[in-house]
Amino acid sequence: MKCKKILALVMAAVLSVSMLTACGGGGGNGVSGSVSTSQVNSLLKEADIKVETDSSLNVAVRNAAKKVVETGSPNTFAGSVMTEMRWRPQDIMGSLLNQLLNGLIVGPNVTFGLTSYIEADRLSTNEGAGSLAGQIGANASYVRDMAPINTPEKYAATLVLAVDGVVGKLGDLTNGAIRTSYSVSGTKAKTADGTVYWVFAAQITIA
Repeated sequence: MKCKKILALVMAAVLSVSMLTACGGGGGNGVSGSVSTSQVNSLLKEADIKVETDSSLNVAVRNAAKKVVETGSPNTFAGSVMTEMRWRPQDIMGSLLNQLLNGLIVGPNVTFGLTSYIEADRLSTNEGAGSLAGQIGANASYVRDMAPINTPEKYAATLVLAVDGVVGKLGDLTNGAIRTSYSVSGTKAKTADGTVYWVFAAQITIA
């Protein structure tokens, strides 16, 4: 019974994150730069969140950024990352089902995340708390404290707070039965018309 309740919470969390629409406005392959994990961790210190480097996430973000360069549109980014990282709801539900069939005892192990993009010029001149502020819930105060959200690291930290605000409290709801960990990645993609986008992905692992 306890296992079923935990699974129900995890599935609800997955659907909640998949419903968030995080998007911004308007090297030789057009992909360059990265987000400093240490700077993101400094920004998240007050929220008691620590992010780790994930090489698979970094590769997925850069591959998706290359598609942005090729197509000239950032609209392909989210789908590319979700497919490569297997974050789509059907992938996650399939993973949960396999874990159940193979004798899940303690709790599920699920990884999923959230993506976002913003034009580099808009990011550098941003004077507010970012377009994600309204979706962060319990963590909104941390975002306001970081304002203005005008660097890649601040934007990446905001994305992590968005994920944590939706599903990061599962550990409290399950009395520590579920543990969460985070990673984040970001890079720049320059399209043929000269527009530069920062593209980001934040990942949460529930175990």
